[in-house]
Amino acid sequence: MVLQLARRRATRLVSAAMVVILVAILITSPASARTVLNTVDSVAIVTDEGRHLVVTGPITCTAGERGYLQVTVTQRTTGAEAEGRTRIACTGDSQQWEVRAATQGIETFQEGPATAVALSRTTTPGQITDAHQWLVEITLIGE
Repeated sequence: MVLQLARRRATRLVSAAMVVILVAILITSPASARTVLNTVDSVAIVTDEGRHLVVTGPITCTAGERGYLQVTVTQRTTGAEAEGRTRIACTGDSQQWEVRAATQGIETFQEGPATAVALSRTTTPGQITDAHQWLVEITLIGE
């Protein structure tokens, strides 16, 4: 009988602890720094005879933080790859970013389907607050 009472108390304590942990997570999550909305626009522009791309998209990140975006675009039909980077000052509102990506080899881009991978990091002085990566199928068009 004593053993059963001890087990019930232990079970109640564990359940209460789990509730406290869950509430703490729910309370602190909305205030934590992060990238909320991010994607790559479905169309990017091919420039400089296929050696450069202009890639854009929206992002929302915590006000006061600094955002760093790195974008890589590949095209299976040509074997072309391009990379570019940009920085943004986060405002807490949706912002439009633009990356000018340059090819990384001799292959060039043509109009048509491609794949973009973007990586965003947000920081406050001295620390990274969030990192997020996403992949989007895009269409390349000429200027």
